[in-house]
Amino acid sequence: MNLESGESGASVPHRHPIEFTATGSEYFRIWIVNLLLILVTLGIYLPWAKVRKLKYFYSNTWVDGDALDFHGEPRKMLRGTLIASLFLITYSVGSNFSGWAALLAALAFVVLWPALFRAAMRFRLANTSWRGLRFRFAGDMAGAYACMMPPLALALLPVAVAGAMAPRGMPPAASGLIGIGMLAFFAGLPYFLWRVRRYQHGNYAIGQLQTRLEADVGVVYGIFIKLIGIALLALLFVGVLVAVFVFTGRRGGSSGFIGLSVALGLAGILLLNILPKSYLQVRLQNLIWSKTGNEVLRFKSGLLLAAYLRLQCKNYLLIMLTLGLYWPFAVVNTRRAQIEAVELRTRISLDEITQVAGRENPSAAGDMAADLFGLDIGM
Repeated sequence: MNLESGESGASVPHRHPIEFTATGSEYFRIWIVNLLLILVTLGIYLPWAKVRKLKYFYSNTWVDGDALDFHGEPRKMLRGTLIASLFLITYSVGSNFSGWAALLAALAFVVLWPALFRAAMRFRLANTSWRGLRFRFAGDMAGAYACMMPPLALALLPVAVAGAMAPRGMPPAASGLIGIGMLAFFAGLPYFLWRVRRYQHGNYAIGQLQTRLEADVGVVYGIFIKLIGIALLALLFVGVLVAVFVFTGRRGGSSGFIGLSVALGLAGILLLNILPKSYLQVRLQNLIWSKTGNEVLRFKSGLLLAAYLRLQCKNYLLIMLTLGLYWPFAVVNTRRAQIEAVELRTRISLDEITQVAGRENPSAAGDMAADLFGLDIGM
């Protein structure tokens, strides 16, 4: 059944734009208080800070006249913070004393992280609601290990093995295997990303409705190939600018040298950071969300690269000029652009989706561990 064309006699899809009403000034007050309390409490306040942030963002995300809500309890999330902190401390201390300790920590991470990731997704969805309906995550443990263990093993274990064997010298065969493993990771990165996204977007559920991801892995590879081309062209252009900078700097005075330095720095940030990152974010969002859905509901993302690129340039510039104080405004602006580019399309009225999702209360450890390890599992 094709939601776009209205096959099988189905009615024209209902279109439900998603609205984000948060403001930078409101989030700035939340952000600065959270930051100060996290510093004063040496990180203990982190779960409460996260809940305040999620509640604010969710309560300002509106679908068909009703906002989302987040119900996570900070006290439960604190356990996850402590568990993740203990793991990080153990890994850091062990790495300073023994390469083999670091290898064991890397092995533990590879073995435990897929389960933590699944727990994080279950916790986040089970504590997210809309119109009183709780979402849920339907992914199983086998799927989590299938999509996450191969890239984790290829990314972490070669480095950990090299560190463990370094004091006694690395055998040529081992060096070759490590090199092959790292090459396989980078060559397979688009595939691994596609597997993880398919596991996530193929298991979102509310009531009896569960989504699936129909994106082709070949399209993901095409995005990364174009990204590499953009990065190489940007690098070449920056190289030309450096050559011009060196040549001009020899002829100009100190004032001209300072001006050229600033211009070169801004050009480097734009071409080597903002442009590739914005391209990847826009293309992946449009692909993944536009291919997420089922016979009853589907999403459509139309994020524009030019507008998003201008927004990120503005954000970076103002963050630098304000010494970081513009950061909360940049977060809100970026979130608004991403969210409001997405439209929900359904074959039935949203009022008809009344069956409450199964009530679950999985451990919050996975959710907080995901944040400390830098993995964004946000919706």
